[in-house]
Amino acid sequence: MISCRIETSVGLGHSVLFATLAAAAGCSLAPARRMQDKPAGVVVTQGFGDAADRWETTKNRYWEASVSDDGIEVANTRLGSGVSPVWHVGTVPASFEISVKATIEKEGLDGGWGVEFGAKERKYAYRVLVYASGRACVDRFFGVYPEFIHCIPEQPEVTPGDETNTLSVRVVGETISVRVNDSLIVEFSDDRYEPGGVALAVAGSGTRVLFEDFALISHE
Repeated sequence: MISCRIETSVGLGHSVLFATLAAAAGCSLAPARRMQDKPAGVVVTQGFGDAADRWETTKNRYWEASVSDDGIEVANTRLGSGVSPVWHVGTVPASFEISVKATIEKEGLDGGWGVEFGAKERKYAYRVLVYASGRACVDRFFGVYPEFIHCIPEQPEVTPGDETNTLSVRVVGETISVRVNDSLIVEFSDDRYEPGGVALAVAGSGTRVLFEDFALISHE
């Protein structure tokens, strides 16, 4: 069972769209606010200093992930029209927070980037993406089939184009919160959520993204 809350600050025109999508997702709207009272946690991974050991960098016909002094670069080929996951190596706590900072260097058709988390085989796994157009989306997967949760065009918290954005996801128990640039955009609970791995992700054919910083903090 899913319950969720979308929090944002927009004009009247967007408010109607938000309300329609929120109703479809079983969500209620509330004024924008920052997350508060975050418990202190233990840092599991910070930065990309040892990226070659902590990430499954891959090169195939769909995407290439490589490590540089600036971070991790993921480039989708023209065939890479889906989402390219770069998985974190090691155990991810059941209750955690991840924060990712990235820039789209070259965008394909509305290219985007973000994270996947949950069971690695994508049974009850989640994907959060921010796009060059300013969209922010959250999807859930049953096997290989995504279940739409939340996708709003021109999300006010997202800086469009090739500017840097910071995406944060916090999972405590069955509650999942998503922030972009320190603004909470959606929070929901799902009693079917299963802990698992964490992956960086790039969406769109021809999209190239530089992941500049990453932090994984345990809240257990």
